[in-house]
Amino acid sequence: MKIAFASNDGIYVSQHFGHARRFLIVEIDDVTHARRYLETRENDSPCKYGDHDEEKFNRSVELVADCKALFCVKAGSYAQVRLGRMGVQVIEKHGFIGELLDDYIRYLRRPPFVGYKRREVIDDHPCFSEKAHNRSGRLHLPVSPACNIRCRFCKRARNTDEVRPGVAAGLLRPEEAVDTVRRALQLCPQIKVVGIAGPGDTLATDHALETFRLVHAAWPDLIKCLSTNGLDLPGKARELWDAGVRTVTVTVNAVDPGILGKIVSWVKDGRDLISAQLQGIRECVDIGMAVKVNTVLIPGINDTHVADIAKAVSEAGAARQNIIPLIPQNEFSDLPPPTCREIEKARQEAGKHIEQFRHCKHCRADACGIPGVSDLTKELYQGRELETFSHG
Repeated sequence: MKIAFASNDGIYVSQHFGHARRFLIVEIDDVTHARRYLETRENDSPCKYGDHDEEKFNRSVELVADCKALFCVKAGSYAQVRLGRMGVQVIEKHGFIGELLDDYIRYLRRPPFVGYKRREVIDDHPCFSEKAHNRSGRLHLPVSPACNIRCRFCKRARNTDEVRPGVAAGLLRPEEAVDTVRRALQLCPQIKVVGIAGPGDTLATDHALETFRLVHAAWPDLIKCLSTNGLDLPGKARELWDAGVRTVTVTVNAVDPGILGKIVSWVKDGRDLISAQLQGIRECVDIGMAVKVNTVLIPGINDTHVADIAKAVSEAGAARQNIIPLIPQNEFSDLPPPTCREIEKARQEAGKHIEQFRHCKHCRADACGIPGVSDLTKELYQGRELETFSHG
């Protein structure tokens, strides 16, 4: 296969697609993944001073039409559609070509999903794909009672009214999960994903892993998804994979210890949360999982730091990032939530490094239904007495 790089010096990817003066073409062997330089294709860039030359644009597209992927700093939506129709994957990343090639070859060497393809998993996941957001359903099983860090914005609660993370009507025992999934599928046959997202951290106890094993044995074709702060993620990738987990979301709110200290007041055993998160992401990606990163945008604390987060998690292998606005509560109850303009600015900056997911809802830890379309949580648990948050 051929890979194109928008580079003016043949060393570093530094150009937008429409501004590139040349494309470096590298061939990767489909079997051995050995690489070799083929040629440099000169380009008369179609975009200058805000104007767009259609004839030059068509020529630019033709220059890379025989390539499997194109690395560039940015490509407009029109360019991405045109290139996509020709089978060219646009990868918006800048950096040294050798390092980008190393990352891409690691991506090619990832083991395939068992039973279905990686792309199909993402396309069916409403929390990973815009295509699935109003089409596929998801079920969150509230089985995780404890947490291993203390975030200043987090406030767990047991109720049926609030719609936000950390909230559930109560806790399920792992052995109740199979029956709960069965009832949820009867209410919402469009459910494609069974996830665990709290109300505590999914890896602070063994409840989530035990639940995934039971659910995967009963419904191997449903996508299993885990959300975690990442502290206990290193060393768990194989165990999660064997339990059926194929998608993981890691909440990363800072990659600078000074900023992190303003957001997290306590970490179990004083461990290095940032290193654990990045290592856990790498291990999950290496085994074949799709990884998304959630970042809570906190004005005045990490709002100018999101691009650094995006760069770090992208280099670790995460596929996309979901920037979500702060809900002022707990120690941050006096902070203002970010404005729509601030959120969009953060996404634009972070989007230079990693694909952005823009359709997130503040889902409960016991959410059920199609995001943005149906909420069947109360109906699912109607008449059932769930455990309190006191155990675990």
